[in-house]
Amino acid sequence: MREFINESNQVYQDSELNIHTNLKLLRQRFGVTQKQVAEVLHIDVTTLSHYETGIRVPDIETLIRLADYYGTTVNCIISCEAI
Repeated sequence: MREFINESNQVYQDSELNIHTNLKLLRQRFGVTQKQVAEVLHIDVTTLSHYETGIRVPDIETLIRLADYYGTTVNCIISCEAI
């Protein structure tokens, strides 16, 4: 199990958050590339890649924009077992 440190220096384990897995699954279901999503959200494609691999956790504003883009809720992106 991998451990991560968020921007508030809190340690969490991979199983505690499903954000990265859910973001990747949503993008794949929508049939879009990371580049396409990044362009719409005005973020760097590397940043989006880091969100999808769990290297970084998106801030709340970005989570809201991602949820709007995918037509889901922030809560579902954060906690749903399988989107």
